[in-house]
Amino acid sequence: MGSRRTFIKNGCALCGALAIGIPAMNFLQACKTGSGVMHADLYQNKIVIPAITLADKSVQVIRSKGLEYDILLVKENEKKYHALLMKCTHQSNPLIATQTGLYCNLHGSRFDLNGNVVEEPATRPLEKYTVTIENQNIIIHI
Repeated sequence: MGSRRTFIKNGCALCGALAIGIPAMNFLQACKTGSGVMHADLYQNKIVIPAITLADKSVQVIRSKGLEYDILLVKENEKKYHALLMKCTHQSNPLIATQTGLYCNLHGSRFDLNGNVVEEPATRPLEKYTVTIENQNIIIHI
């Protein structure tokens, strides 16, 4: 029982510290992306998403069992997309997506929707994947 109690106590303390450490506006932005998470399969180093998925969205988080980190699919215009690996380049922490960029809740690094560093400690841009469109499908090339 002691180890379970310690785990819960430490977990709640960590969540509280993170919530206090994240500026309120960024925390609320992360909660209101409205994009949700779309699950998709990775097959032959490709993820195929129906183009209609982003009809009224500018960003979509994609999750695949074949990948350790989520991917953020970004709609530049009706015919152009790019995808970013949601892995902080500072210390490999998963990132939180908002409508305006990505945020690392561990050390505060921020990235724009092109994957460029906006706020350190990260100094390298995010890994970017090529995206093509074929037969009404968006294909992310991993």
